[in-house]
Amino acid sequence: MRIEVSAFDPAALDGLVARSLPQQGCVEIQRDAPGKHHAWHQHARDETLLILEGSLTFLHGDTQTDCRPGDAIFLPAGTPHASIAQGAGATYLIAFHTVELA
Repeated sequence: MRIEVSAFDPAALDGLVARSLPQQGCVEIQRDAPGKHHAWHQHARDETLLILEGSLTFLHGDTQTDCRPGDAIFLPAGTPHASIAQGAGATYLIAFHTVELA
């Protein structure tokens, strides 16, 4: 599990979506209202979250990280995690695979 700070430019959404799409399938754009809490859970596949707007506190293991626009979260399959939207909420892209940002 890793979090990269300022890993991408959130203003460049067109190219970001194109790079995030799998060969077959889709990505999801999620908007969380202020205080929205996603309880601890895990996924059977790798997951990438790309923070586009706002902020959220991301919980993993015994660690919590405040994430902002441009931050990327890379989760291997089976990694327990949770999140809480902060401030005015958060908008982020979710891809159920590892997204190559470079």
